Order: sequence, then C-alpha cells, then structure tokens
Amino acid sequence: MASASVLATNLDEHMLLSRSVHIFPSTTSNAELESNRKQGKQVTEEIGGRLLLRYLLGSQTRVFGAGSADRHFVTPTPYAPEDTVPFLALPRPASKREFVILLRPEEINWILGPRWILGGLGIEYILPEGFPRSALLFPWEFKIA
Repeated sequence: MASASVLATNLDEHMLLSRSVHIFPSTTSNAELESNRKQGKQVTEEIGGRLLLRYLLGSQTRVFGAGSADRHFVTPTPYAPEDTVPFLALPRPASKREFVILLRPEEINWILGPRWILGGLGIEYILPEGFPRSALLFPWEFKIA
C-alpha cells in the first residue's frame, strides 16, 4: 500500500471533518444512509468543489458515457490502480482499476454518505439513482498510471 494513498485518505477525512461533515461508520447500512440523503450541491460544498471519482475495470470503459441509472459507489479520493482494491474494498480484487470517470456532484440529484468503507480504508459516497450525462466532467474515462 502506497503511503500517498494513506495521506490522500487522511487529507479527505480532515477536509470533511473541518467542514463539520459527519463520516458515517462503515457498519452504517444503506437504509440508514437513505434517511440522510443529500442533494449533489450540498456534497459539492462538503468536498470543497472537488469531483467524485468512479473507478472502472477495463471492461467498463465506454459504458457510462451517457450516464447511468444504476447505483454507484464513488469517492473524492484519488488512488493509484494498485491501491483501489484495498482502499475501496472492490469486487473482483484480482483486477486493478486502471480507469476513472470524473463526476460533478452538483449535477447529481441524490447522494448518500460519506461513509467509511467496510473492509477497506477509504471514504465512499453512494449514488443511489446513478448519475446523468451532465455530471460527467468528460464523457469518457481516463487511464490512471
């Protein structure tokens, strides 16, 4: 695990707590988070105008260019491909996430979180209704090195 990923996560924790944002424990259920739904504009303020990141497998490239109505798990924290699985506790752990899409939270209707990731080391937000195309900073993914 890279120390830069630990530092990035710690800085995001500091950013949220300094803005009096409650980070839910990893054991908080999605149903409990539902009762604390936030509009995307509120999350934009929480994360200081930054973007949310949705890491992708190679097989998921070109899938979300028009947006998505599916639930997605995202994070404000940038990670190197080798750190995405342990920090985000992602499925298919043998596969690095070498691609990312950048999302503008203010374009997303409802967002849940933030919550510490169960089985991981990072912070997540949930997009229960997905995201519209307008939320994509670019309608394509980026390869991360």
